[in-house]
Amino acid sequence: MTKIRCGVIGLGRLGSQHAANIAGCILGSELLAVSDSSPEVLNRFQSQYPLVQTFQDYHELLALKELDAVVIASSTSMHYEMIVASLQAGKAIFCEKPLTLDRKEALALKTLVHEKKAFVQLGFMRRFDKGYQQAKKMIESGAIGKPISLLGISRDPSCPPLAFAKTSGGLIADLCVHDIDLCRWFSGSEVTQVYARGGVVRYDELLKIGDIDHVNIDFTFENGFLCSLEGSRNSSYGYDVRTEVVCTQGAAFIGKLNDSSLRVMDSQGIHKETIPGFLERFKAAYLAEMEHFISDLREGNPSSVPVEEGLMALELVLAANESLRTNSPVSIKNTKDI
Repeated sequence: MTKIRCGVIGLGRLGSQHAANIAGCILGSELLAVSDSSPEVLNRFQSQYPLVQTFQDYHELLALKELDAVVIASSTSMHYEMIVASLQAGKAIFCEKPLTLDRKEALALKTLVHEKKAFVQLGFMRRFDKGYQQAKKMIESGAIGKPISLLGISRDPSCPPLAFAKTSGGLIADLCVHDIDLCRWFSGSEVTQVYARGGVVRYDELLKIGDIDHVNIDFTFENGFLCSLEGSRNSSYGYDVRTEVVCTQGAAFIGKLNDSSLRVMDSQGIHKETIPGFLERFKAAYLAEMEHFISDLREGNPSSVPVEEGLMALELVLAANESLRTNSPVSIKNTKDI
């Protein structure tokens, strides 16, 4: 293929970013169409990209015979049916995490993907962040020894809108799933036990929908690797994502609180701006993962983040939620059979 002709389903913050990247930043790609349930959103998008076709019904987008690939950036609750519809339409798929919120659905998707020999890439963008990639290469080379443990921090500046939170799958599925994926990525092993503790410490409105705003999760792996994660909606000072991987001969520290080199000093102390949100922090990673998606399709390579990665991440999300519910550790067995 000279160009991969793409459609984007869902034009929220992330979907709009993916659409803009495909339309103007990625060689070998063409943004053919977009879909969103909101006419206002579609009108606003078309005012910027008048040559791109727009649809309220995503099935009409999938019916375009000239469409090669689809990017699914809709609400989590719609992922399963949209992936199935896209597979039935014969499209290559990039889908934002999580794969789905239901284990049976995830297993069904795995089977369907293999039956159709389809290309599916999951949106775990931190794997494409420069800092995380450098740390991964350094650890795999043995330069700082064998990995022993990981500490992951993901803190959002505030609670998301309740309309979003209701369909997101909750704090662990929405926010902590990235750190859960990184635990497996860095460890090279699988989890045997999960223990989660958390609750609502600031946003009482989350209680009405069964969600929380703070959690701590511990993972034990088959090879002895240990992970401790914190997920929070209480970082009022800015978006805060950091990871520490401790190894036998050193450690890797990934993350930053600000992009600006400006520091202001006055009688109150030293001040510097922090990163406001995930789009700003991982802007380059979102572009890199989409470039990878397009280049792998053009060159006939296998998916860099296949459906199995999404299934394993979901298993750990569900185990963490069960541990949170029962206030006790949850054992995981036979992960190789998943």
